[in-house]
Amino acid sequence: MPVAFDTAGMERHDERTWFDPRTGDQVSLTYIGMVPDIPAPFDDLPLLRRKLAEETAESGSIIEAHVVRLGGVPALFQLIKLPIPGQDTGLAFIAAFTVPRANCSAVLRIQCAEGQMTGVRESTVAAQVGFDKCFPPHPYAPEVRGQLPYNVADEAGWDQQFPDHPLTRARAWAHRMVATARVDPQFAALPAFEAAAPPPAPEPAPPVEEGDVLHTVLVGLPLAGYLPLWREDGVTYWRMSDPDAVRARLGTGVESRSEIDSRRFREAAMFSPSRGTLFLMDRYRDETGHLGGTSTQLLPATEEEAFAAVDDKALSELYTWLGEVVLASVRRGEFVAVESGGWQVPMTPVLLMMLRTDGREWHSVVEASPVPAGAPVWRDQQPVEGKTQVLASPATDQTVRASGLLTRFAVAAWGAHPFRLGLSFGPNPTL
Repeated sequence: MPVAFDTAGMERHDERTWFDPRTGDQVSLTYIGMVPDIPAPFDDLPLLRRKLAEETAESGSIIEAHVVRLGGVPALFQLIKLPIPGQDTGLAFIAAFTVPRANCSAVLRIQCAEGQMTGVRESTVAAQVGFDKCFPPHPYAPEVRGQLPYNVADEAGWDQQFPDHPLTRARAWAHRMVATARVDPQFAALPAFEAAAPPPAPEPAPPVEEGDVLHTVLVGLPLAGYLPLWREDGVTYWRMSDPDAVRARLGTGVESRSEIDSRRFREAAMFSPSRGTLFLMDRYRDETGHLGGTSTQLLPATEEEAFAAVDDKALSELYTWLGEVVLASVRRGEFVAVESGGWQVPMTPVLLMMLRTDGREWHSVVEASPVPAGAPVWRDQQPVEGKTQVLASPATDQTVRASGLLTRFAVAAWGAHPFRLGLSFGPNPTL
């Protein structure tokens, strides 16, 4: 194992998982054979914390984030709260150490969940400090308003008053791990992780001229130099002046999003048809409160022109790009769904791509519905109940990128055209 740690009081479930029979708390140690998804350098803690707060906001809320040394090796510690899946009430608290190396990482974490009694800590603290003081702006990203607001009851100063609360247990376990955990010397000797440099400052939004009407549009798949834009009244086609710049931005997690349902989001933009200007807005404001983005020019096109431009080379470029989108998404802890374009999305057809774990190792998973009958690779696998087919491989950058090719085979078997499809994103429910 890459990390050795104290399991006193825990019972072993399998090679990588332990649980506390008294509380139900679950500890896991996972090796991930991919470049770590850490959004900023360790030596820029304010930026790292802000980006982590932004990323966590869609599914929960980050309580603490620190750069620590686990067994002498730099590690990222995060303390997060999430809704308990499948329940209307109750929170789970996750304390996790990520020990990153250049091309892999080890994640040691505990999950402590509330039982039947929920909200006791929060309501007790509210009675003592006043409800109006319970929900200040998040200290890491004041502009972020996520699914679970920051709550002063989560702060460590209240742990002594609530010694049996799952948050207190998670925090106490983390302190013990910092003091006692050890990293395997061979793992520690691997090349060190270096976070990618932050992207350049975005271009300012173009000035709005008198008579301009800006429409919110959902962005389709960039293919053969053309881009479908979806409004509620249908789809229009546009030729891109800079296809590489559009592809470089879409699917990277920085683009503004519109909610399709409570768990799925689509990339959205502002568009001026009269000027042919597409403004790709940032998802989050920067540290100064500015909402940036980049603009690109589009030329009107007909559906016939767009479809006629599609050839095998263009399709290969599209699905290679999609493989990179999936890789970037799983590193953010998200899934990617390829499904019908537009605002109203039926249940099928759909291809769902994400990472899943069996508790021992991570797998790159592509799930298709309906079954892509006769498609290469897919035809060699057995359907699940005749409606869904799943392909899984050990998670590596290469197998995740292969999702693009598997998508191409499935879409062709369905007889669907990529211009009719769109991408949805959301938090990976298995993480």
